[in-house]
Amino acid sequence: MEVKARHVYSQSAETVFKSFGNKEVIANRFIAMGGRSIQIETCKLTKTSMDMRVSREVPSEVPVLLKKVMNEWNHATQEEHWTGSPNKGYTGDLKITIKGVPVTITAKLFLENEGGGSVNTMTFSFVSGIPFIGKKLAEFVGKAAEIEMQREYEFIRDALNSK
Repeated sequence: MEVKARHVYSQSAETVFKSFGNKEVIANRFIAMGGRSIQIETCKLTKTSMDMRVSREVPSEVPVLLKKVMNEWNHATQEEHWTGSPNKGYTGDLKITIKGVPVTITAKLFLENEGGGSVNTMTFSFVSGIPFIGKKLAEFVGKAAEIEMQREYEFIRDALNSK
């Protein structure tokens, strides 16, 4: 399953990029999204790159069909690697691993200036190779991720607009 999203910000790509690599913003956004046991394992931000690794527990309303492979709370690890520049934009790769859940989650990200602000364009891929329920599992995780991406965007947008 593939999910695409386009998030528009009033601020420059450089300002948004800095917020992506801000430990306080990272922790607060995952708390706002209902996460718990948040651990920022790596967060290295420079003017041209960002490497982040965060683990947390995420809630999930699991349908009966998928309760054998997912729990109400699941341990997720998110890794992001970005490179670029304030003028040309930033390109990122994202990978999310959910412990014990056989779904591969990857994304290509692109943050660039547009008009007076910036746009973050994302293409996510959700794949599960397990027989019979793999497609349903990937679709479930993908649909849940769409909701979470919107919540995450709203948090970041509102945090930036409140400054």
